[in-house]
Amino acid sequence: MLVCGQPPFQEANDSETLTMIMDCKYTVPAHVSSACKDLIDRMLQRDPKRRASLEEIESHAWLQGVDPSPATKYNTPLVSHKNLSEEEHNSIIQRMVLGDIADREAIVDRFAAVDRALETNKYNHITATYYLLAERILREKQEKEVQTRSASPSNLKAHFRFECGGRLLLLSAHY
Repeated sequence: MLVCGQPPFQEANDSETLTMIMDCKYTVPAHVSSACKDLIDRMLQRDPKRRASLEEIESHAWLQGVDPSPATKYNTPLVSHKNLSEEEHNSIIQRMVLGDIADREAIVDRFAAVDRALETNKYNHITATYYLLAERILREKQEKEVQTRSASPSNLKAHFRFECGGRLLLLSAHY
């Protein structure tokens, strides 16, 4: 979650950045609330035993009243590109090629760079982009399934209001 428009560790070069990360030295802008600063401090601990757990993060005061993230609503982590249909896979590859994410090879071999990276489980900008697009597709598919299920006849609910003997009665029925 980006709360102030810049990452906590952003130094002049990679060596300085790595040193700051390893030493957990960072500055939080003054306009960031104390509750948010506390959460950042709890998450950016070098010692894993002192670092906030996911449960502690979710229940932190700064996050109270916030809708749960899509990750808690939908089960979308994609472990393998083989979990996608060929149509979904080709759609993602096409988006990446059109967006110049993957190297443009010969027209016949245009999907090869992405396929090679996925097959070897190589983690780079190509696979990261692929998995982000794939998870978006899965999330959209899950949202449609949830909407379809909630509108299906087996999940229809009816609420009836009627008066009986001077009393207002409410009746809910599931179909």
